[in-house]
Amino acid sequence: MSILKSYFSKNNTIVTKNSVNTARNPITELFYGKEPVSSCRYTGVGDDVCGGRTGHTSDNSGRFSRFIFDLNLDDITSKINTGCVNLLGGSGVTHTLKMTNTSLFDKTLLNDKLIDGKRRASSFTLLLFRSSGITWDEGVGYDYQQYGDMFEPDFDESYGTRPSNWFSATTLTPWAYEGVYSNTNNASFTVVNSQTFDQGNESISMDITNEINDRLTGGTPNTGITYGIAFTGALENLTGLTESYSVGFFTRHTQTFYEPYLETNYDDYIGDDRERFYLNKSNRLFLYTNTMGNPTNLDYLPQVTIYDCDDAVYSSMTATNLTCGVYYVEFAITGETYGTPSIFTDTWSSMVINGNKIDNTSNEFTIIAAENYYQIGPESQTPKDYGFSVSGIKLDEKLVAGETRKVFVSVRVPYTVNQDVSIDGVEYRIYVRQGNTEVETHPWGKVNRAYNQNYFLLNTGDMIPNEYFIDIKATSNQEVNIYSDIIKFQVVSRI
Repeated sequence: MSILKSYFSKNNTIVTKNSVNTARNPITELFYGKEPVSSCRYTGVGDDVCGGRTGHTSDNSGRFSRFIFDLNLDDITSKINTGCVNLLGGSGVTHTLKMTNTSLFDKTLLNDKLIDGKRRASSFTLLLFRSSGITWDEGVGYDYQQYGDMFEPDFDESYGTRPSNWFSATTLTPWAYEGVYSNTNNASFTVVNSQTFDQGNESISMDITNEINDRLTGGTPNTGITYGIAFTGALENLTGLTESYSVGFFTRHTQTFYEPYLETNYDDYIGDDRERFYLNKSNRLFLYTNTMGNPTNLDYLPQVTIYDCDDAVYSSMTATNLTCGVYYVEFAITGETYGTPSIFTDTWSSMVINGNKIDNTSNEFTIIAAENYYQIGPESQTPKDYGFSVSGIKLDEKLVAGETRKVFVSVRVPYTVNQDVSIDGVEYRIYVRQGNTEVETHPWGKVNRAYNQNYFLLNTGDMIPNEYFIDIKATSNQEVNIYSDIIKFQVVSRI
């Protein structure tokens, strides 16, 4: 599985009946509960009933906040348009919203402390909602402190009059409903997903695969979209509480590594069986197409004809496009008709690149007896030990964000100098260090097993500038060996 990260293009936290803008704050504070000391609230509609202050009114409802955002899907769209990745309902494609809880690493922030009339919330549900039809601006506000002072006579209302806020989407455009949507009018918004929080320090992880697929295919428009996180209507509408209950998450303006993102997982693993094609087992044969060394897709899916050891046609099929410049067919050769080893031929035809017809290409593969695939006996329980080295990236090398590197993982037979093998069961992960904590940016994933090499693609396009580490893991007969810090590199910003 490979991972693609898409980050927020804008975000803001809006507060009930309040024009404050906190878009640039590194943390969003979602809260509900406590009534204001004074029930005087700013409405912006010119009421003059509360302390003689224009635009204020009395309101006995509870207070709460909502976090709104939108996603930058340009990278996903680009990969779809270039045909490099099948992200539209392809095998194993998922889209998950990720936001890190600010109290994840500090349990003292849980619901055992009362600070300024607030407790950390626990046992609650958050909604991921979508509202459509109004384009909104992020704004430049920062401070949450001001919304508490809004109930004081000397509050400067001009502080938070810039968009977006509870009332406005832009300077000149109000929301169709205050607060983006009405929690008493189900037609004003769509619930995309929800998540229940037991302790209150859990991070957000919501599957929104169908939502993103609809957006990528035009089922949901790409403009005028507002996504948001909010408490359920039942919690928002609570009144009479003497305390406020809150939960915090890092926003796109965080100065930490925990910027929120959309995580797209897709299967582009290459497991080429050309050198290990076993009888009576499903195997894959791959074709790699390049233009001047760069992976290039064909104009059409190629046709593949399999010839047996007597040059008779065994099978014909259409290949599948896995990723840029990579095609495969999957099939099994069964029965006792053919002896082992036997040499077969795969011929690839109907190949066109940018309108130019490419000559047919033929390759050979050898059928191996099925019993060689299975291991039986005492020695089958002995784990195999290998040596590893990584090339394609240098130790402490600085990579400019956006670079892609092909990282080779050389697997060596023990007690040999240069006897490399291509094996299954090799994985890698990428992580950063935050103090004593290792934060995975790319969890354990398979290293590709190509025709004669093991490798993975390191794409820095969605990596936040930082120092990164790579671990390699090999599993053999249930024995797991992890080779830590096998390589270290940096990603730096492009000016």
